[in-house]
Amino acid sequence: MTGSQEGSSGTKPNDKICGITNIKSYVPLILDMDHLNYDAWKELFKTHCIGYKVFNHLEAVPTVITNLEWETVDNIAKQWLYASLSQQVLTSILKTDATAAEVWSSIQALFHKNKESKALELDDELRNIVIGDSVMEYCTRIKSIVDLLANIGAPVPKINLVIYAINGLSHKYAHNVTIIRHRKPFPAFLEMRSMLTLKERSLQKRSNPPCSCIPF
Repeated sequence: MTGSQEGSSGTKPNDKICGITNIKSYVPLILDMDHLNYDAWKELFKTHCIGYKVFNHLEAVPTVITNLEWETVDNIAKQWLYASLSQQVLTSILKTDATAAEVWSSIQALFHKNKESKALELDDELRNIVIGDSVMEYCTRIKSIVDLLANIGAPVPKINLVIYAINGLSHKYAHNVTIIRHRKPFPAFLEMRSMLTLKERSLQKRSNPPCSCIPF
C-alpha cells in the first residue's frame, strides 16, 4: 500500500539526481560574463540535464505545481544552475522563488542582451590594438580577444587576425611587416608570432651587448 501511494503521489525524487552534490564534476565550466563562455557552458549543462532526464525542467514553467517530486527535482536543477555561475552572473539573475526554467531563461536573456554590444566593443579593441613591451603579451591579448569573439558567435577570419596584429606593431618591426604583407600565402598567426619573437630577441641583444671586459 505504501509503495503504491509513494509511486502515485511522486514524493520520492530520483536517487541518481539527489546523489549529485558537486555539479562542477559534471559541468566543469563556470559561466562568467568576462569569459563570454555562455555557448560552451550551455552545451555542457544541457547535455548533463538531458542525460539525467531533467531537461524538461529547463524548457517550460508549469502553470501549477502539484507534484512534490517534480518540485524537489526542480530545486535540485536550480541548485546545479546556481553552483555553475560566477558571482556576477548569479547576482544579475537571482530571483526569489524562481523555477529552474525561469533561471535558465534569465541566464539566456542576460547573455543575449549583451552579445551584440560586447562583440562591437571587442572588435573595436582588436582593430585598434597596439603592441606594448612584449610580443608574447601582445599576441596573447589578441588571441584572447579572438577567442571571446568566437564564444559569442562573431569569429574573426584567420587572415584578418594577422592583419590586425601587424597593424598594431611599432616601427621597430617595419621590416617584418613588409615581409608578412608580401607573403603568399599569408602566414598563420603562430608563424607570425614566431617571426616577431625572433625579431624581438635580436633587438634585445643589440640594446644589451655582452660585456667585452678582459678578466683579471
